[in-house]
Parts: sequence; C-alpha cells; structure tokens
Amino acid sequence: MDDMIVIFSPDSIRGNIIHKSLYWHGYSSKLFNKLYETEAAILSCQPVLLVVDTVDCLSKTIIFLKTLNQNQPNLKIIKLIDSQTKEDLDRHGISINGCYSEPFEPEVFIDNIIEIVKDAKASKSSPTDKMGVKKIEESFFEKEIPPFFQDIELRWYEKLLYWIRDLTY
Repeated sequence: MDDMIVIFSPDSIRGNIIHKSLYWHGYSSKLFNKLYETEAAILSCQPVLLVVDTVDCLSKTIIFLKTLNQNQPNLKIIKLIDSQTKEDLDRHGISINGCYSEPFEPEVFIDNIIEIVKDAKASKSSPTDKMGVKKIEESFFEKEIPPFFQDIELRWYEKLLYWIRDLTY
C-alpha cells in the first residue's frame, strides 16, 4: 500500500493507541511487538513510515535502528524515547530527528505522523521518472566492439549492435 505505516512497540497499550489513532485518520498500519516481525514487515510491504517505541527495550532497538540506517536509508523513522535516551542515540550515531520523548501528547504526535506521510507521498516520484531515458548518440554504434566482447560466446552483442544500427537508419 502507498501509505502503509509500520509500528513497533513492545508496550501493547501504547502501540494500540497509535495504531487505532492512525486507523481513525484513514491510514493503514501494522503493529508489531517483536523486532524480527517488524523487520520482515518492512521488507515485505515497503512502508512509507516506521514508528519505533524504544522506551522498554532500548539496547535491542539501537542495534535495529543502526541496521535500518544502513539497509533502508530512505525510510522515515519516528522514535518514541525516554527523556534521557537522546544522548544514547546520538552516541551510537543514530539521528535524533523525529524523536518524541515521554510524556507526549497523542494528538500532536498523530498530527506529525500524518504530516510526514503526506510529505513522503508528495516527494515520491514514479519509477519511470527515476529511471529516465538516456539518448544514445549515433556515434556510439560506429565504435568498434571492445576487446572483452570479442569472445566467440559473446558475439550476440555484436549482432545486437548491428541490428540496432540498422533500425536507426
């Protein structure tokens, strides 16, 4: 789904409050209380946003966030933290942007999530825009085939170049 939000919270009450609030605002979300389930959901559904509750299991969550920063650098992440946790995150090289320390107001928090999702959807471009079309110059086909394609098994490349050249004339 385009606006899927994944929520990780070992605290079922806090996680359900976020999950149901998003549902009431028309957003689909999945709630998980185990990190491995959350990681599998991120890989399978490519969410637009991840909400991570670090209040009850900071050490495991730090490792999880470090892995996510390497493997999913474009994923937007919101972190629910204790007030003294910012220093720990900063020390481990995890961005403190998008951190909400306890106690937080659910209405303000949900409004910020909705704003982030809208921004992420607006900044997303279609796959054809990302790929682009590169114009091939005619002089490209006049070049001699590189030596590493001179192998007998790779003669198909030469035939392809000649076929394309015939199409362009």
